[in-house]
Amino acid sequence: MFDLEWNIRSWSDYLRARGNFKETDILELENHLRDEIDDLMKTGLSQDESFLIGVKRLGNVNTISQEYSKVNSENLWKHLFADPDHAYGAGGNRKDIVLVIIFSLLAGTLIEMPGWFGLRLFDPVYQLFYFKNLGLFLLPFIAIFFLIRHWSGWKVAAAVLGIFCLSALTVNLYPSYYPQNTELLTGIHLPIFLWLITGAAYMGAAWRQSGRRMDFIRFTGEAVVYGTLIFCGVVVLAVFTEMIFQAIQIDLTGFIQQYLAVYGGCATAMITVYLVEYKKSIVENFAPILAKIFSPLFLIIMIAFLIVMVLSGQSPFVDRNFLIGFDLMLVLVLGLVLYVISARNVHDNNRLFDYLNLALILVALMIDGVALSAILFRLSAFGITPNKIAALGENLTLLVNLGGLAWLYLRYFAKKIDFSRLEKWQTAYLYVYVIWMAVVAFAFPVIFHFS
Repeated sequence: MFDLEWNIRSWSDYLRARGNFKETDILELENHLRDEIDDLMKTGLSQDESFLIGVKRLGNVNTISQEYSKVNSENLWKHLFADPDHAYGAGGNRKDIVLVIIFSLLAGTLIEMPGWFGLRLFDPVYQLFYFKNLGLFLLPFIAIFFLIRHWSGWKVAAAVLGIFCLSALTVNLYPSYYPQNTELLTGIHLPIFLWLITGAAYMGAAWRQSGRRMDFIRFTGEAVVYGTLIFCGVVVLAVFTEMIFQAIQIDLTGFIQQYLAVYGGCATAMITVYLVEYKKSIVENFAPILAKIFSPLFLIIMIAFLIVMVLSGQSPFVDRNFLIGFDLMLVLVLGLVLYVISARNVHDNNRLFDYLNLALILVALMIDGVALSAILFRLSAFGITPNKIAALGENLTLLVNLGGLAWLYLRYFAKKIDFSRLEKWQTAYLYVYVIWMAVVAFAFPVIFHFS
């Protein structure tokens, strides 16, 4: 059955995603559309017929006539605003595909280059080197892809690429001494820092705008979903390739490890970026649906986890792996919460998933409180180390982030603020993550004497 309200909301969201309209303009256009639909329905037309004709009158008549025979009526409106000269036309599409291929090959070759000088990728001696430089091997090409796709001038390009070059020089000129804790921390935090810098290339000159930052959060969530699916496909391809060649007594293990894994991994990242960019204006997102499916499941698991921890008497204050599991859980939950927020229409009324999100945040705050207590206990009992200070900072950062979201959710439910305030809080908080990741990646090695 045709859902008129859902289609009108989707049409309005599509206008917002285009980035060419102010909110007041969108609301005015939506009112015009509703008036047009009402007038058409009075003539005896059905809801779906009135909707399509109303949107057609507001959109591009030439494009709709060309696309009418190709698409389902419920998705027809998406073609009304298609610009024949849009970058995702045939020419732009081919250009992007060429860029994806070239950048995949360049990134894979860059990973292979240290091996030409004896630094083998799968040699345990050099694994930390590759781990530390993983983001530097791949993310510059993704940033360049974004700079080409969303060109915003040489200043933005120079700033983004300059940060990548400075980061590469800094982390590789730093010495490293046993037990190499700070080098490992750099390897963990540097890719996150660089991904946030890559976001500046994605957002372009509009990187200061809350809406564009939320677009990047949404893009990140969808990239994780699509990238995971594509990566699974690459793994299946590698296993299948090895099996069929083993059937004729040819061992391709070395080829798969050295070439297919490297170039396939780079291609996975580039294809993921391309697909999320390409699909955003022509098909429905399924990532928000997955987020809504997993939100209640994560909530149930977290509550069960807390209950079992209390009943079993297991203490997180001694087991280091326990704390690592806590932190991973918090990061996953925060990512899930943020993606549900980013996929939500700010003009919708309170919905079940808003309350589920708040419940997730409150349970996560409880877990974060336990984790912080455990970290403080370990600091007092075993002394200061780079790992403990990094964990303390990250948990405090998450605590403030989750606490702010919880407070704003409560104010939103009390009808004291608009939902857009939650988005503005979260997008502004990205600066905190950028700063903290930079501190751990670049300052910790100096503070802790590169050990």
